[in-house]
Amino acid sequence: MGLFGKKPKDDTVDQMRILLDNFQFADLQKFCTETFGKTASMDPEHLSSIEALDFLWDQYHKGKVQFSQLKEFALKNDVVSESFFE
Repeated sequence: MGLFGKKPKDDTVDQMRILLDNFQFADLQKFCTETFGKTASMDPEHLSSIEALDFLWDQYHKGKVQFSQLKEFALKNDVVSESFFE
């Protein structure tokens, strides 16, 4: 492949996917509330994990959330242990 072939793989995205697989719905809601001051939907009765994840990815792509914030939250709230990142 030439110089303008495929983009280099974004390791951070892969790390975020793996980390977010360990989040429960309540963890996603808590992270959104603590980080953005709101949940992912205006209608909490119909909020789902998929909506929360879509919201988080949207915020990531807009540069409003970073992997380090998710990692810190996950460790602080016992979503995963420190050994998860080794």
